[in-house]
Amino acid sequence: MIGGDDLITTFAEQRQLLLKHTADILRNDTLPATSASEEREGRLSAILVSSLEQLKVAEEELVERTEALAKMRDELEERIYGIRQLFDLAPVCLLVTDTYGSIVETNLACAQLLRRDCSELHRQPIARFIAPDERRGFRESLARVVAAEGVSDWRFLLNRPTDTALRVSAAVSMLKNAGIKIGARLLWSIRVVEGPDGGLAA
Repeated sequence: MIGGDDLITTFAEQRQLLLKHTADILRNDTLPATSASEEREGRLSAILVSSLEQLKVAEEELVERTEALAKMRDELEERIYGIRQLFDLAPVCLLVTDTYGSIVETNLACAQLLRRDCSELHRQPIARFIAPDERRGFRESLARVVAAEGVSDWRFLLNRPTDTALRVSAAVSMLKNAGIKIGARLLWSIRVVEGPDGGLAA
């Protein structure tokens, strides 16, 4: 299937070709009046039919391409919506941060866990929910997680400004697309656990 730019070029070329051939026929008319008229009509008709056929093919290609692109767009939008719904409505706390821990996305369970609206969490450092005297160690652990491109069981105490602190376990993974890091993002899955803080799991 030819591209949209090629179709536009085809339309323009066929129009110019038709005009050129018409001008050539009228300029080079050396036949007697009656014969010239019949000859002109025959040649012009042949050119017109040929041009219209090519334009018709180009038009059909354009319609097919437009329909295919519309279908692809609809399918992509449905897929994105489905993924968004799975993320937003997941029963487990999910959030996305950059490699420095700044929150980019949160789901409803995460907002409920942290006692904050999703909009209030945007661009907030996750270290904000760590006790001040433990933030340096938390950031050092985060740097190791980034270097390892993830961790399965990272335990720490999560402070909540309007509620009691919680001991949690975080599974953190680097977001990738076909093996390539996309914008250096981390996906966090956080669950509440019991027992002492085990730090960064081996």
